[in-house]
Amino acid sequence: MSGLTEQQPFSPQTRIRKTPGIPLRLTFIITGLLLSIMPLLTGCGDGGESGGSTPPVGATASLDWNAVQDPSVTAYFVHYGRQSPNRIGSCEYERSVYVTSSSATVENLDPNTTYYFAVSAYNGLESACSNEVSTVTPPASA
Repeated sequence: MSGLTEQQPFSPQTRIRKTPGIPLRLTFIITGLLLSIMPLLTGCGDGGESGGSTPPVGATASLDWNAVQDPSVTAYFVHYGRQSPNRIGSCEYERSVYVTSSSATVENLDPNTTYYFAVSAYNGLESACSNEVSTVTPPASA
């Protein structure tokens, strides 16, 4: 028999390879995501003195989380939006903000609106997102 007909059966374990350079510990490293909404809305008029247009009205959300202890992590992405991706670890939100510390303030959020937030770590590669937190921003003041 030739060497082609005497091959050993396929074993899926022989095909599995570890991808170099992707730290596995970046998968679920953001813990303790806290959210606080600032109840005050900013930009509720120009007071008639500036003569310019009214600045945007919006709520502010402040988030804090436990910093990643891996020294290769250089920043975080705060992902947020009005819809949840409804998948653990997903970062598919409307917007994201890049920050270099373990806290962030997201401004100009729509009043009386539910927002969803999650955080990912960055070290040249982006980790999966943290558990999601959500809040309803306060209504606009008159």
